[in-house]
Amino acid sequence: MTRRRPTLNTLIRVTKALREPEARPGESGGFRETARRAAQSALNDPRVQSAAGLVRDRAEAVRIRVGDTADRNLERLIGEARARRGEATPDEVAAVLETRRRERDARIRRALARQELLNRAETPEQRQILTLVAGVTAWAGGSPEAGPLRYTALLDRLAPGGSAEAEMAVHRALWTLAERRVLAVSPHGVVTAVQLLEQGRAALPETD
Repeated sequence: MTRRRPTLNTLIRVTKALREPEARPGESGGFRETARRAAQSALNDPRVQSAAGLVRDRAEAVRIRVGDTADRNLERLIGEARARRGEATPDEVAAVLETRRRERDARIRRALARQELLNRAETPEQRQILTLVAGVTAWAGGSPEAGPLRYTALLDRLAPGGSAEAEMAVHRALWTLAERRVLAVSPHGVVTAVQLLEQGRAALPETD
């Protein structure tokens, strides 16, 4: 069934209802409650959340690039200052700079791995799932302490209303990703990302 797109007048009425004060005792608050539910439904729309996720990812990429540039400039300035004075960089300073470089490179590798994982999504629902999985995946910059991520938790997060349509969309997206070997689902319902060979190499510690 084709969904009807909201008209401009409908959007104006919804916005007005959200901005109006709470209904006084005895007054009808039915329309306001309907508008609130409509707004909440819009925020839960996979397309809206996918767009918000893209904005967050781009902001994080900018933050990483800015930090990388700042660190490299710091290393260059320290080296140039020492060179002008004819001094060698002390071992302890060199060790600190090397540690910062390794940490910076590791952050960049994890950010790239996360982006590569998210890029494998073909629909907004798939991107929602991959975003949650990336959040508990160490090699994609996530926090394993927040996991494991289970099938039931995905349904609770992405289909909180429990509607059959919303749950079916999550089921379809998840199993499509599993069939493409982007994700794996254990017999106990734990959902994990399938690490690519390139990502596995990037996750390995550097060796001199």
